[in-house]
Amino acid sequence: MLATGAEPRRLTVPGADLGGVRYLRSVDDAVGLRDAIRASSRVAVIGAGWIGSEVAASARQVGADVVFVAPATVPLQSVLGDRVGDVFRQLHADHGVRLRLGVGVHELRGSGAVEEVALTDGTVEAADLVVVGIGVTPRTEVAAAAGAVVLDGVVVDQYLESGAQGIYAAGDVASAWHPHYRRNVRVEHWANALNQGAAAGRNAAGRREPYHRLPYFFSDQYDLGMEYVGLGDPSDDLVVRGDLDRREFVAFWHRDGVVTAAMN
Repeated sequence: MLATGAEPRRLTVPGADLGGVRYLRSVDDAVGLRDAIRASSRVAVIGAGWIGSEVAASARQVGADVVFVAPATVPLQSVLGDRVGDVFRQLHADHGVRLRLGVGVHELRGSGAVEEVALTDGTVEAADLVVVGIGVTPRTEVAAAAGAVVLDGVVVDQYLESGAQGIYAAGDVASAWHPHYRRNVRVEHWANALNQGAAAGRNAAGRREPYHRLPYFFSDQYDLGMEYVGLGDPSDDLVVRGDLDRREFVAFWHRDGVVTAAMN
């Protein structure tokens, strides 16, 4: 049973090895980051995905000065698209986050520890703590050594069994055939690891239950909570019921007359 998870992608720009550059994956990372935020004068969050968005919100809630840097023009753009992503852009702006969206990081500067973040547009932002959230890479080394097929994760069937008989995988590392979507799907969210891990364990113990649960996740940022189910694409057609400006709405993504995802 392989549940080796994923490894945070590392920043590769000059200065990425300076002190004060942190990643978030483990409980120890979280505890250390909490203490570092409280001791910092300014936090730079690099990456506008779920990790970056939630860290930026948490840092502001404990009183930190925060600058949010990402090439995307709105947070969560690759999942939610421009219109719904703009809800979160405005949410962070309303809470005093300095938004530097649509730009990348050129280098980190400092003497031993980070002091500045130089951006690709030539501007510089001060920061003595940098939190990097630019995605993850599945940890597949053990699976490859065991003879399993690896393609953006460990390839498993609908029962979560790999091509190497008797070897199962679940969680961030598993690229699982999904009966509903009729293709392999790899999901990097807590709820998937929780439910898929239990299903893989039962099948490894002798059952033959297909895993067909739809992807689901939630996020709490400031006082705004959201839940999302399905597997949409930002290019899907969007229908909103409610009011985006008031942040009280349900959004549906659909393609060819079929709902692909929903969020409230």
